[in-house]
Amino acid sequence: MIKKTILILFLVLFDTSVQAEPEKLLLAVTTTTENSGLMSILIPAFEQQQNITVDMVVSGSGQALRLGKQGDVDVLLTHSPDDELQFTNSGYGVLRTPVMNNDFILVGPADDPAKVKLAENISHAFENIFAAAHIFVSRGDDSGTHKKELMLWQQNGISPEGEWYVESGQGMSTTLLLSNELQGYTLIDRGTYLAFKDKISLDIHFQGDDVLFNPYHVIAVNPERHQHVNYDLAEKFIAYLVSQDTQKRIDEYKLYGHQLFFSQLKSNSKKDIQQEDEGSGSFFIDASIASLKLILNFDHTLFYVVWTSLKVSLIAVLLATIISLPLGVVVALNNFTGKQFLLACLNTLMALPTVVVGLLLYGLLNRQGLLGEFGLLYTPIAMIIGQCVLITPVIWNLSIAAVNSADPRLAKTCTSLGANHIQRCLIYMSEVRFALIAAVVTGFGRAIGEVGIAMMLGGNINGYTRTMTTAIALETSKGDFEFALALGLILLLVAFIVNVLLQRFQLRVK
Repeated sequence: MIKKTILILFLVLFDTSVQAEPEKLLLAVTTTTENSGLMSILIPAFEQQQNITVDMVVSGSGQALRLGKQGDVDVLLTHSPDDELQFTNSGYGVLRTPVMNNDFILVGPADDPAKVKLAENISHAFENIFAAAHIFVSRGDDSGTHKKELMLWQQNGISPEGEWYVESGQGMSTTLLLSNELQGYTLIDRGTYLAFKDKISLDIHFQGDDVLFNPYHVIAVNPERHQHVNYDLAEKFIAYLVSQDTQKRIDEYKLYGHQLFFSQLKSNSKKDIQQEDEGSGSFFIDASIASLKLILNFDHTLFYVVWTSLKVSLIAVLLATIISLPLGVVVALNNFTGKQFLLACLNTLMALPTVVVGLLLYGLLNRQGLLGEFGLLYTPIAMIIGQCVLITPVIWNLSIAAVNSADPRLAKTCTSLGANHIQRCLIYMSEVRFALIAAVVTGFGRAIGEVGIAMMLGGNINGYTRTMTTAIALETSKGDFEFALALGLILLLVAFIVNVLLQRFQLRVK
């Protein structure tokens, strides 16, 4: 009966991951575009029109182009013209088409310590920051914004380095929030600045220079390079973006009454943006109240993320348990050559960083890897594999410790009863069952709270591979503290339940 129940549970949980997926398009989109909220307007209309699913991988332009070279996505929306031309000229991309544009602006502290506002052009503005050695926060992530910033330094013959030059290594929104905390300058696209305007105290100090023009292009991955890409859908997506209706939607999309992007049908007027009044400073309290409302109202998006986390982690724990518990009992009850070395390896793997597991499996699962032909990257299955690899040594090692902690007289009892090897293992498992359950609960706790594997192997795709931890990281970087806080509260509740169960099992063992 127990075996049947476990099998049914496994099939129910695994069914949503392995069932046939509807036709989908994998889109690599820049953080500046996603953080602005524009894609939440454009993508659903295309999905409804084509009756398909669009999975977005959000990254900087440099990373997006690398994903295109590897054939891990079908189409790209980026804003790094020189790199895009190199991408297409090298035969990796086709149908490079202009979609829209906005512009970069230079923002900084309200008192403008580097006197940027007095600069005649953007080059002089950067010279003033360098001369003042005031904090400048760079994305440092090979994105289109980062490339533009480096170009501006190079125009002045400046190689930025020193304590005043801070590289965040993260997306635009996170870089902006860091600049706000450090009260430093940063180069940012206007759309992201407007999206965060009520959460920061930085002002626009320079704008309007022609060199700050920021064009966006859509590019299909060349099917002659990667035959598996969904070129037909990519072609339809490009046609959709440049259609008159979509271009009109781009022009009509506004935040705080200001247009964020300008379609190819409309030129950028480069009008100055009037500063909005600063917020009351109580946004955290407001975010806390809003997060509780999301939970109490059973917000669909919120709880779908929770379900994805639980589904992936539970399947990973189930698989790891099936592998680890028998091995743990066998290793504990037998002496063999290399046992101490195996134990040393397991102890080491228990502390294995999740990003290392993610990196190794990414190398195997991406289109250029040994298992690339299976197309597992950026799917729940890839995340399950990663979490299973992560927690298997944890449950295995704790299972060995549980068997070793059994009453020494149990071995004599097994011998006197004439138990064979299998019966002996089953007797020990029954005797230390609460400790074994505690090992499984510990593995689940490690799986549900990890972020590196979920981000690297799942791609943090909305409605598909986004988990609680990756969503918290993303929504915080986007400034959506309400959603992030709601997920944080639920994750804390899950962690509390896990620890209560673990404590109860430990008490039962004693």
